[in-house]
Amino acid sequence: MNQFRGLFIGLTTIDIQYFVESFPSANKKIKTAPPEILVGGPATNAAVAFSYLNNHAFLATATGSNSFSGFVESDFKLTGIRHFDLTKNQQKKPVIASVITDESNGDRNIFTHHPETIQPSVSPEYLLEKTSPQILLLDGFYPEFSIACAQLAKEKGIPVVVDGGSWKPQYFELIPLADVVICSSDFYPPKIVDNNTLFDFFEAQNVKKAAISRGGKSILYSTKKGRGEVPVKTAEVVDTLGAGDYLHGAFCYYYLYYEFDFLAALEKAAELATLSCRFRGTREWLKYST
Repeated sequence: MNQFRGLFIGLTTIDIQYFVESFPSANKKIKTAPPEILVGGPATNAAVAFSYLNNHAFLATATGSNSFSGFVESDFKLTGIRHFDLTKNQQKKPVIASVITDESNGDRNIFTHHPETIQPSVSPEYLLEKTSPQILLLDGFYPEFSIACAQLAKEKGIPVVVDGGSWKPQYFELIPLADVVICSSDFYPPKIVDNNTLFDFFEAQNVKKAAISRGGKSILYSTKKGRGEVPVKTAEVVDTLGAGDYLHGAFCYYYLYYEFDFLAALEKAAELATLSCRFRGTREWLKYST
């Protein structure tokens, strides 16, 4: 196995996930099976996928000290993630995500909140020195620290991948530092109204490779050679929670594995993301090989 080193910087959450037969209307009390309580977050789940494929994933996130600290650290050990806590020994409230998943099709609604502002306990220079990554992924959270890490990575020639979930103002600074942007179909900067103008926006920011994931539909892409689509294999969908994050993490591994072949990496990453949709929650699929 190729031992690549990936660094992931961003959010860790506690996901409390309920499964329902259909989304309820207002003022209803619904009885369900006990919820799944999971560790999540865009950068965190991406690191889980990279670790699953390669076992050399480093995660810099702000977990701090709270009632969930032991639960989070246990998950990192089980998934093989090497963790740098940006708020080590600091009291920090966890970011909670309440997830309601429709059992009939895997659709979900998520209620969550932004993390607290942090004063990082490690410097970007220290983090990159200790991890020596061959690729860096940022999910847009903890912007000042993330931007500084991206700038340092660019100076060192380390590929920078930006995960675009929903638009945040800090992406104005992050995107020009990216070698690759992979975003969701909900990612719309100001005045951007469709996929083509979004790709135009990325090109104007000198992003050479960009992709838009669209759930079970094909992945749209743009490179210097043109624009097109990468097919996504169909599968029975049980739960889509975390699938986009796993796409990003798997992409980082396959991008190194295929020696920066963008389309090959997207296609293989999509296969892993599809696999994850066949199982409830965000960890059950780890028991199965691709």
